[in-house]
Order: sequence, then C-alpha cells, then structure tokens
Amino acid sequence: MLSNIDINEYKKLKLQNEDLKVKNITINKELQECRGIKWLLSQLIKVFGTLDSFENLMRNTTDVLMGILGVDTCAVWIKKDDKDEYVTYSRSVYNSNRYEVNECRKLPECLLKFKETSLLDINNKSILIAPLEDFRTNNKLGFIVAEHKNKNFFTKTTIDFFNILAIQISIVVINSKLFEKINEITNKDALTNCYNRNYFEKLMLNMNTNQRDYTLAVFDLDNFKKVNDILGHERGDEILVEIGKLAMNIVKRYNGEVIRYGGDEFIIILFKPLNEAIKILENFRKSVPGIELIKKIGINITVTIGVASYSETVTEMKNIFTVADMALIKGKKRGEKNTIHIGYNKYR
Repeated sequence: MLSNIDINEYKKLKLQNEDLKVKNITINKELQECRGIKWLLSQLIKVFGTLDSFENLMRNTTDVLMGILGVDTCAVWIKKDDKDEYVTYSRSVYNSNRYEVNECRKLPECLLKFKETSLLDINNKSILIAPLEDFRTNNKLGFIVAEHKNKNFFTKTTIDFFNILAIQISIVVINSKLFEKINEITNKDALTNCYNRNYFEKLMLNMNTNQRDYTLAVFDLDNFKKVNDILGHERGDEILVEIGKLAMNIVKRYNGEVIRYGGDEFIIILFKPLNEAIKILENFRKSVPGIELIKKIGINITVTIGVASYSETVTEMKNIFTVADMALIKGKKRGEKNTIHIGYNKYR
C-alpha cells in the first residue's frame, strides 16, 4: 500500500512529466519553425541572387513571404531617389494574392516613428514592421510590413527573421539602384538621355520575332548642318536635346522607345501596327517646328522619317532597321523632306 509520501511524489512526478511534455511540444514547434525560417531564408537568398529587375525580385519575395509565412498582407515600401515619394510592392489575400505595384505620394505617418523591427497588435490584428536602411549613410530606404488577422500571430523567431530579411532587402535595394545607374550609363546617351546605339544593338540581338505589332522609325533633322555651321555645335547639341525630349514625351504614352543612333539620327520603336504608328509619328513630325528653341533660332528645322513594320512591310525582323533607314535615305535624295516614308522589304 502506497504511503502519503509516495502518492505526493507520484503526483509531483506526474506534473513534472506533463510540464516536460508541454515544453517538448513547444521546443519541437520552435525547432520546426526555425527549420521553416531557415528554408525560407534559403529561398529568398536564391531570389536575391538572380540578376533580375527589382520589381520582379519584389514579386518573388512577396510571393514567398505570403506562401510560407502565411500572412494575410505583405508590402514593401521603397523610397524613390531624392524624393519623399514611395513605391509599394504588395500582395494580399483580400485581393486574391494579386501582385501590385503602386506609387505613393507620402508615407503613412505611423510608419515614420519606427526605428527598429516592431510588433503591433491593433484591433486584434498582428502587424510586423521592419525599417529598411542604407547602412552606408544610415538613411531610410523604406519598410517591410506584414499583417495577419489573428492576434499574437508572429513569434520571436519570425521577428528575428524579419530583422535578417530587412538587411537582405536593404542590400538588394542598394545594389539594384547601383545596377540601374550602371545600366543607365551603359545604355543611355549622355547628351539627350535617350537610349544609345549600344542599347539598340543589344535589342536587335534579342529581338522577339513573336512580337505581333512592331514598327521601327528612323529619322534625322532637316537643315541641322546649318545650325552647327551658323550657330555652333553647342546650340546644335541643345537642339538635339529638345528633339529627344519631344520624341520621348510623345512615345512614352504608348510604351515606345527612343534611341539616338548617332549624330542627328534617331530611332523610334513602337509596339503598334503600321497605321497606328504612322499617326503617332505624324504627331511628332508636326510638333518639331513648334519647339521654342527652334522657333527662336530662325532656321527651318524639321524631321524626315523612314518607317518599316514587322510583319506588314518587312518579312524578317533582322531587316527592319535597314529597310526603314533606306526609306529615309531615298526620301531625302528625292528632296522629299519633312515627310514620312514607308519602306518595304524588296523580297516580300
């Protein structure tokens, strides 16, 4: 028969055993969570290691965070260069996990006060906020914000993970901005800020022949030599800058591209069928004499344009530039300036 001492000892051991079971469950849960976070970090490091656009990196990052962490909403706020404006890259279960990119005039005041990773419980919701910093200058780059509808959703492990994630994304932001600057130096014309010949040659090498509507125009300036000869090359450069600005302002509405090929020769690329592209090019051609600087110098500067369109006037994409360029040259030889000339592939 058990004594009172034995019974008490048994009860004590039983309680200790139950406590150990709870602790064991908790430790196993934390261990599983740590393994999950470790795996998540490995996936994000793979994402960050790709030479992709920043927007696509954020697309993949938010997708991984939503899928693995199981949050309801995830948003990355990134500050624009030298501006108090932000771009947000986000997903939410409330819009079917659709990836969205939005420009915001102003950062919400509530975010500005956070200097380190912080956990908030508001209206029974869990909100985790981590600031992003440029470690070289200690300037704010933006924030990561994750939300879940349940209170106390985020654990210490998740918060520690967010600290690491904030560092990783900050590095990605810094590197992305540096890459964009290098890319701009490599692919942009220093004078006009249009794309340059180097960019165009790479574009032609990677041309998508499945592109259904693709129109390329080559244009140069009529009477431009007079500007250089009479007013000097500095004034000539100013004219080229204004022409480039006008072309970019007009074609950017249609997601087109402007390239300075060399001298006063430019290329316009429009992902439009020929008839639509002609209307856009006509708008540009007619707008050139209205440039204030051109009116001021008193020299009749106009543009002559050669156009080719794949596959309406050109059967092979590789010939599109040559056909458009020859249309321009032949048009000018006939004395038909300030006009649009459509080029056709002679093998059509």
